[in-house]
Amino acid sequence: MFKYVTNGLFIAALVLAPMSASADESKLLQEAEAVRAQELSPATYSAAKTAYNNNAGEEADIQARQAITNSLLMSRSFAKLIESRDRMHASGAIDVRRDLAERAEQAFSRVVAAVESGDIRRARKEAENAELLTYQAEVVAAREQLTRPIAKAIAEARKDEASKYAPQNYTKANAGLKKVERLVSSNPAARGQLINESKNSIESARTAQHIGLLGQKLHKNPGDVEGWLYNRDHDLATIAGHLKLNLGSAGSHEERIRLITGSIDQMRASYDQQLADAHEQINILQGNLSELDDTRTSLGQARFKLQQKREAEAKIMQLASLFDPAQVELFLTTDADVIIRMKAMRFPSGSAIIPATSYDLLEVASKAIDLFGDRTVRVEGHTDAMGDDEYNQHLSERRAITVKEYLDARFAENSRTITSAGLGEERPIANNEKAEGRSKNRRIDIVLIAPPIPTNP
Repeated sequence: MFKYVTNGLFIAALVLAPMSASADESKLLQEAEAVRAQELSPATYSAAKTAYNNNAGEEADIQARQAITNSLLMSRSFAKLIESRDRMHASGAIDVRRDLAERAEQAFSRVVAAVESGDIRRARKEAENAELLTYQAEVVAAREQLTRPIAKAIAEARKDEASKYAPQNYTKANAGLKKVERLVSSNPAARGQLINESKNSIESARTAQHIGLLGQKLHKNPGDVEGWLYNRDHDLATIAGHLKLNLGSAGSHEERIRLITGSIDQMRASYDQQLADAHEQINILQGNLSELDDTRTSLGQARFKLQQKREAEAKIMQLASLFDPAQVELFLTTDADVIIRMKAMRFPSGSAIIPATSYDLLEVASKAIDLFGDRTVRVEGHTDAMGDDEYNQHLSERRAITVKEYLDARFAENSRTITSAGLGEERPIANNEKAEGRSKNRRIDIVLIAPPIPTNP
């Protein structure tokens, strides 16, 4: 239901003090804006604004409520069209193919006008053309945004003889380009997968180019091979120094690698043995306390939970340099869950489309997820209290699913368990009565769930 005041005392106050109408105006218009009435019911929204400006309170309220109703009808009946249009804007179609994007906008406006006039049949008919045009604009823009940079990186790598000196990375980049081209044409809505595939292909092309440049340099100046090998061995010597390892007996590069990896394996085995000894001592102590089973179980669970928190705190400290606290916040819950709060992730109003500027934030968050490899991931969508409950619930679910789909693509080879949940306006973290508080409540939380306490901790 809509959150506006309709009791008699408030209406009486409006009659006695017309200047207080601005409060009611603000509340109703905020409700309308929260459901995107400026875009989804512009004529009715404009009529409400004009009526408020003319102090026609009753008429203004009627128009504002109608704008809300129209917008909710658009959101429920034409969700696919609205999201395709949002993706079109997010992909920068207006800059790539202005003519096509403008035709799509005009078609979208005809759908909106039909809904505002109450002609749903005409709206559905107009929506078919609008969906086709927005899809075409979206594909064209995605191709420009995602495939052209790969092609450019491959061309630069080819110029530097990458196919000769780095055939594996060069081939991988070309295969990635073909995959992105197919996906753009068949499913431009798969933004998360497209962006990850594009990024990986560009990285392969640039690696191939770097190797190609190095190969050309060594081909022209064979004497540089000696210096290159020296630098490589110097790097290994630096690592060996930190390991307190003498590489003097190693006669080749491969032997040095074996010595270093062997030393690391020995250290790991030593730590594993120390840990096993510690567990054995704990088991002995626990055995001596068998008469206190209940207490021991409780203490064991507490110890397990404390260990989880300490490990999580150490990892959070390790990640601190990656995060700008104004953009992403990491913190522990009492249950030892880690929450990655995407503070700077700003979805367009009423939209579940990830803004292009937020993909870098998601990549940083992915590094945190990588570090907590033993935890399942839950993406939570949250909204403020503006708009009706059903609208907010659905919006939070769609936003959480969109982020989950990006992470699914990002961790496709890692078999990470990732789920999503929309929580609507149920869990505010700030005051919904203030704009600043509402901004904080509109958020995505990525929750890294602590492993369950074992039966015998």
